[in-house]
Amino acid sequence: MSNRGAALRTILSVTALAGSLACAGGSEQRVVNQYFGAVNAQDNQTLTSFSMVSFDKKVEKWAITSDAPESRRPATLPDLVKKVKDLDAQIAANKKEAGAFSLQHADEYARYKDATAKGGKVPPALAKFGDQWDEFNQKDRDLRKAITEAKAAVERERHAVTLSVGNLPDVDTLTGEAVDKQLDLALTIGGQVQNYVMTLRRYDLSGAQGGGRMVSRWVVQSLAPKG
Repeated sequence: MSNRGAALRTILSVTALAGSLACAGGSEQRVVNQYFGAVNAQDNQTLTSFSMVSFDKKVEKWAITSDAPESRRPATLPDLVKKVKDLDAQIAANKKEAGAFSLQHADEYARYKDATAKGGKVPPALAKFGDQWDEFNQKDRDLRKAITEAKAAVERERHAVTLSVGNLPDVDTLTGEAVDKQLDLALTIGGQVQNYVMTLRRYDLSGAQGGGRMVSRWVVQSLAPKG
């Protein structure tokens, strides 16, 4: 009985290992194969249809050596879009406040503009006004820098979501989760095996009106040497 039990445990262990390898070699393996196939063929059209990153080296062989469990976080695109709208409103409000301030201090504003028109120094009598006016200008610069960065973040995230779920008209409003998965890869480049980490991402999203979960696919988010 003990020999039969040991044999059974061995069979179960092999089955579990095979299942694990099959999981690692399923949809993720197809993405990896497609990625390096497109890289080697220099097929940028195919590559950019499911990847956020390119690779400039020919890869002779590739293999998934291990895969980490999936990690989930809330999808951020709706919040990023809202941030842009909020910053835009703050820029408009600051501009309105600055305009009202200049009207309330019309005489000081006119003298300040004349004094600084050609890079001149602010007269001591206008120092307080100048400081207050500079606060409006600095806030405008800070907000415009923030909105530029926020718009870039929206474009990056929108592109990633679109690659995963398709070019949907309401993509900015879809809620759900972003799912990341890291793969350890052994890449043979120039005859030498090098270790890399590839991050895949897909989106489990639902429509704004409470529709069912949408079909999504893995997108190559990053590829970097393993540190």
